[in-house]
Amino acid sequence: MSEVVEFTLNVKPGHYAEVLSLYSDFAHTYMEINPTLVDVLVVGDEGTGVVRGIGVYADHDAAAAVNSDVFFGTFMDAIEPLIEGAPNRMLFDLVHAWSR
Repeated sequence: MSEVVEFTLNVKPGHYAEVLSLYSDFAHTYMEINPTLVDVLVVGDEGTGVVRGIGVYADHDAAAAVNSDVFFGTFMDAIEPLIEGAPNRMLFDLVHAWSR
């Protein structure tokens, strides 16, 4: 079963555009190098300082393995001084998906 990873960042004031850019670049490149990442959305709300990524992986093991990926670690190092607190990461089973 496909797995959905929801990864939320609370951005420090004044760093929204930078975090959004770093997250978008990470997601774009990671999708190119990781064939188990099927779909990805990066969304945000500047007013609340929230940036969120939603990735669909081929299966649970692929989604869980991201945390130990060196490329992900490099991304985390880049955003760490720009966010407040620890990121919130949740994994979900993909039940249904529709798109047009």
